[in-house]
Amino acid sequence: MLREYQLLGSVLVGFVLEELEAAGTPPGASEAVQLVSRLHQAVDVLSQATVETFVGLYTKTITDQAERLDQFTRVAAHEWRQPLGVLQLSVHLLREAKVDPSHVDGMLATVDRNVRRLIELAQKLEALARVRSSGDNAVVQTVSVGTVAQEAARQLAEMATARGVEIRIGDTQTVLTVDVGRLELVFVNLLSNAIKYSDPGKPERYVELLARPPENGVVEIHVRDNGVGIPEAALARIFQRFTRAHADDGELAHVAGIGLGLSIVEDCVRAMGGQIVVRSAEKQGAAFIMTLPISDSPTGQPDGRGVPAVPGG
Repeated sequence: MLREYQLLGSVLVGFVLEELEAAGTPPGASEAVQLVSRLHQAVDVLSQATVETFVGLYTKTITDQAERLDQFTRVAAHEWRQPLGVLQLSVHLLREAKVDPSHVDGMLATVDRNVRRLIELAQKLEALARVRSSGDNAVVQTVSVGTVAQEAARQLAEMATARGVEIRIGDTQTVLTVDVGRLELVFVNLLSNAIKYSDPGKPERYVELLARPPENGVVEIHVRDNGVGIPEAALARIFQRFTRAHADDGELAHVAGIGLGLSIVEDCVRAMGGQIVVRSAEKQGAAFIMTLPISDSPTGQPDGRGVPAVPGG
């Protein structure tokens, strides 16, 4: 950029010389020197303003990255501390044989639950890193939306049964040429979020996924539920990292998560050349609507080969 300003200065000086020659009455030497000097001063001012703007933006970027790193460190430390403490205590009690034999199964279940929570957290962080990484090549295949949706539902069947939630997959035979790993990751995160935030007060709890017939080269996919919904105040930032819509809701404090699931979803959808929006009202459920091109459309975004399918949250 600075080199271009130097070239600009040379071009302006050349332009002035050409105009002076064309005028036929050249000015005095003092006037010519002053004119060229002012031209160089103007170019210097532009160059300095550009440098100051660049430095300001670069400094802001570094500051923002440092703040996000600090936030990540705090959140990760908080999320790991609790299950690790439970594991440490459980192992100590089992080793010292201080657990009633009738309680051993319950203790082992607690250990297993917390190990799974740590694995889920590690998988989410790995998924986020892979989505933003450019180290792998995307696995692009031609596949029906229903096939990918059924695989996501299979992975979450046990979780849905435990919470009394029915997973409904519509007649989604629409075929896409897409990064299958990313699409599956999107479905798993959205379905698992709906399961975790199902409304225990409703006798029938469900989450459904369906695709509308393609139009103008794109397909619209809906994932909607009749769960607790998303507070209106949280809708504008729901896709931001480390955002948990119900973080301050005492009734839902037991729902584990660090607020990365929907951020991963948006990253994946954008990388596939699509868009996603959310509509929700408290106690009435939530609907996530994404539009994707029916054929692969490279976006220059990092790929998702090998990205594990992990629950959202």
